[in-house]
Amino acid sequence: MPCRRWRRWPLLSWLSVGLLFHGVLLFVVLTRRPAPTNAGARALGSPCRPDMAVRRLPPMSPEDHTMLADLLMYLTRPDPRTCQKKLKFGGIPIRDRSAAYVDGHKYVCLDPELSLLTSDGCLVYSFGISIDWSFDWDMEAFGCTVHAFDPTIPAPNDSAGAGDVSFHQYGIGGRDGVLENSDAQLRTLETLVDGLGHRQSVIHYLKLDVEDGEWAVFQQQAELGARSVLAENVEQLGVELHFMDHQPAEQHVTFYREVYRSLLALQELGFYLFWSEPNPLQRPEWAVPGLEQNITYAMEVVWLKARCIEDAYLEFTGEDMDKTIK
Repeated sequence: MPCRRWRRWPLLSWLSVGLLFHGVLLFVVLTRRPAPTNAGARALGSPCRPDMAVRRLPPMSPEDHTMLADLLMYLTRPDPRTCQKKLKFGGIPIRDRSAAYVDGHKYVCLDPELSLLTSDGCLVYSFGISIDWSFDWDMEAFGCTVHAFDPTIPAPNDSAGAGDVSFHQYGIGGRDGVLENSDAQLRTLETLVDGLGHRQSVIHYLKLDVEDGEWAVFQQQAELGARSVLAENVEQLGVELHFMDHQPAEQHVTFYREVYRSLLALQELGFYLFWSEPNPLQRPEWAVPGLEQNITYAMEVVWLKARCIEDAYLEFTGEDMDKTIK
C-alpha cells in the first residue's frame, strides 16, 4: 500500500507565512510594555519570602537601664518570621531529680535564601566541644564538612570522638596567643580560616560555645568590620552567650555597652537573630527592668545573614517595639 504524501505548498506560500509570523513577533516585541515594579518587589523565583521580617537592635540609649532592657529584649525576642524552616542539630538528653532536658544542640535555618541546604560543599566551624560531639556528628551526617576546635581536650583517637570530623586543638580568641592562666592556644577566626584555606569559601554555620570567650571574638570581628570573616564568609552564627561573670549588670555597664556596640556592628554586617532560648541548666533568676519575665544568665542564640533584608519588615525593640517600617 503506497504511503500517502502531504500536499506540497508552493514556495511563495511558505515565504508568505514566514513573513507574517515574523511581523507578528516584531509587533509584540515593540509594543510590549514592562510590568510595573517597585522597590520592594521580588523577582520571579527569588528565595525571599513575602512575610520575611526581622527585629532590629535600636541605637544605643544613653540611659543605662534603657540600654540594658533594649539589649536583653533584643536577645530574647527574635521575630519568628526571620526563619521559616528551623531544624535542631545535636543535643544530649539530661535527667536529674526534678526535670529532663536536652543540652548542646543548635538550631539551623534551612530557608532557601541561605545556601546550606543546596550547597555541594557545606562547611561548618564548631568551637567548643568538651565531651559533646553531637552537633558535629549531626552536621557531618547531614553532608557537611565539619572542623571542630577545642584547646582543652586531647585529640580523639580513631575509636572514639571525632569520627569523620576534623579536629584542631586550638581555641578562638580576639588575638593570636595563649589563654590567660593556661597553656591553651588561641587563634583569631582570620588566622584559622586562612590556615585551613577557606578564605574564599562560604562557612555555612559557625558555632561558638566558648564559655565567655565569645565577647572577645565579637569585639575583634566588629573592629574588622567588612574585612572580617563574619562579613565575608559566614552565613549563620550560633552562640551560647554567657553573662554570669558580669553581674550585677548595673555594676558592669561598660561591659554591656561594649556588647551592645559589637551586636550593632554584627547587625550592620547583615546578621539578624532568628532563634533564642534559655540555657536549660539554669533557673531564670535575672530580673531586668523593662522585661516582663526573669531570664537566665546564659542563653542560646542564632543569627543568620539576611539577603532579603531590603524587602523585610523591620521591627525595633524597646520603646519602638510596635513601630513597623518597610
